[in-house]
Amino acid sequence: MDTLDYHNLRNCAIDIIIGMLGLYYFVVYLLLFLIFHFPSTQESIPYALAVIAFGGGIALWHLCVVIQNGFCVLHNKTKTKEQVSLWFVGLFLIWTSALPTVAFLFPAQPLLRLGYASAFTVIVVGSLPDGYLKDNTVSFRGRFCQYAPVGLLALVPTIHALAEPLHDPSPLATAFGRLLLINFFGYVFYICRPLERIGLARIGQPSLHGMYLVSTYSLVEYSKVVMQVAIPYMS
Repeated sequence: MDTLDYHNLRNCAIDIIIGMLGLYYFVVYLLLFLIFHFPSTQESIPYALAVIAFGGGIALWHLCVVIQNGFCVLHNKTKTKEQVSLWFVGLFLIWTSALPTVAFLFPAQPLLRLGYASAFTVIVVGSLPDGYLKDNTVSFRGRFCQYAPVGLLALVPTIHALAEPLHDPSPLATAFGRLLLINFFGYVFYICRPLERIGLARIGQPSLHGMYLVSTYSLVEYSKVVMQVAIPYMS
């Protein structure tokens, strides 16, 4: 095994470990929710579906991380800097992460929830063909600028809820805002690649590993708030 193959295998192994940790956590997260907090009334079913879609979407993203890196290891292919398939599934991740905010921030306004969910779904689905057609021609920076508006639009329900003068700020709204902010800084860290630029890591992709770790950690913290908010609706 030459040096290039060794470093490629090491990079893939690190990302597989991170992906497996995230996948394991969210699979257990879904199982615990279904076993101990299964919806007991008809009114609680939409809230349960929001939690299931949220956990399942994030588990799917981590599974894609594992599959793509495993494919690179099995076929001895060098990883590209821009893992386009993960960007493609990343739109689904943004959609599933925003679903709990739509479901739980407006419990007494079903039409508003339906409007937000429908509009955001149309925007995400409309962005998929464009991302697929430009799969091999858009750089990381270009793809980030392409998908950043989707993330900003996901903040609309949160901003709406925080702007309500008659209600205390929901912990879910602040948690979702914190989730997007943390992930934004994680993506900026990868774009800038400070460790590679200052020479601390001449080989490998430590900034990419750091972005995955930041994303996984922020999603785990956000999932705790989602579970906390969802439990009262299940009874």
